[in-house]
Amino acid sequence: MISLKGLLILLSLPIRLLLVIIKYPFFGGANEKFKNSLINSLKLQVLRLGSVLSVKDSLYVGIMSNYFIINKFLKLLYPGLTKLNNYGKRFDKQSIWLVEAENRSKSDPVIIYCHGGGYFLETQPSQIESVLSFYHLLDVEKKKKTSVLVQEYGLAGRGSLIGSQLYELVATYDKLASEGNDNIVLMGDSAGGNLVIVLLQYLRQQKNPKLPWPRSAVLISPWVKIVPDEYQITPGHSFHENKHRDMIQAHIFTEERRVELLGDTNHADLLISPGNLEYNPSDWSDIPTLNGKGYSTFILVGEHESFRDDVLEWAKHAVNSPLVSQKHDSRGSFDSKVHEYKTDGKNEAYVDIAVEPWGVHDSVLFFENTIIRKLKKNPNLQVKSLDKVEYFGVTKIVDFLNKTLVVGEEARKLNTVNTTQTTKANGKAVNDDVKVVVGDVNNVVNGVKA
Repeated sequence: MISLKGLLILLSLPIRLLLVIIKYPFFGGANEKFKNSLINSLKLQVLRLGSVLSVKDSLYVGIMSNYFIINKFLKLLYPGLTKLNNYGKRFDKQSIWLVEAENRSKSDPVIIYCHGGGYFLETQPSQIESVLSFYHLLDVEKKKKTSVLVQEYGLAGRGSLIGSQLYELVATYDKLASEGNDNIVLMGDSAGGNLVIVLLQYLRQQKNPKLPWPRSAVLISPWVKIVPDEYQITPGHSFHENKHRDMIQAHIFTEERRVELLGDTNHADLLISPGNLEYNPSDWSDIPTLNGKGYSTFILVGEHESFRDDVLEWAKHAVNSPLVSQKHDSRGSFDSKVHEYKTDGKNEAYVDIAVEPWGVHDSVLFFENTIIRKLKKNPNLQVKSLDKVEYFGVTKIVDFLNKTLVVGEEARKLNTVNTTQTTKANGKAVNDDVKVVVGDVNNVVNGVKA
């Protein structure tokens, strides 16, 4: 049964929304990004309230499972967009196909999507709507060969404390690999982004040659630091500066919340919360997905989100990003010299990091999901025709996928070689006597230098 505190929080929602409506004509929306959007200002208030609920109380508001959202809710709303091969069918007990490409080879790309929600909230329909939209916006040849899985995992409110979800993802990953799939792409937002990062660490630590490295990783507002330090709540840090702008606010990170999510587990662990450890570049340099030639990583973070500093700090050590939190506000204008970092991918992984001007946490999956309604009206909509401000995250992610997804003849060539597993010994990279596909996958080299 929901607690009295939880009930009072829910009962306060109509009042909170009414205050937003009353203030809107005089002061505008909830923040700079939504100054001219009442709907998104109201949605932001609802999301803030959801994050305030206790882990146990959240179970009473997250009533839709992934299976229900995919097989009932979205099918009803978007019948044309969900007529996909094996749509809604289970791959294993913790993952569901959004689409499995017809007649796919084992080396055609499989995207595993891991949802955000703090490890205690169910997937929201907007998250799956957005992922489904990414798929439909892909170039024709990419879309024809690409498959998408939605990963399910246990929630903290049902006894699955943070740390256990990694092994549920490992089970799905291992099954894909055991069936010969060697072109796997990981995508995760918020807690799902954390899950993707800790899986990379798991693969690094296990050094299992039967488990290929993910060909790409797509990280959307990843939760790299589960428990913020006290200094981060002070002026000059993103938790403090964006406390009235973002859906994630510092006051939710209480000791009670930490225990609800982690129990007595030490969160300062590379397989739980890398950001709570002192960064060691060697923990990341030998992960090919982040740094190896022929691989790729995309990172999206908002200028006005609380996690901004944590994400940019992690990226500095994980992919050698030079991006830092800017002292001066962007005024909503994107400057590639300030808000973007890209590598050419010639001698290392192709890395693309984008800071969205005025962006908030997980904006692309919660506030840009309106793109699916445009796709419903026009299934042939192309990403190049989209407004790059309104759909900043959508265009960045789809452009990245169109650039990096390996399909067709290149995918078949992937199947003729093994993925490199590198280890560190006495500070030097050691070749595991396997080969790696690099660059255009025609150039095969022995090993990868860290």
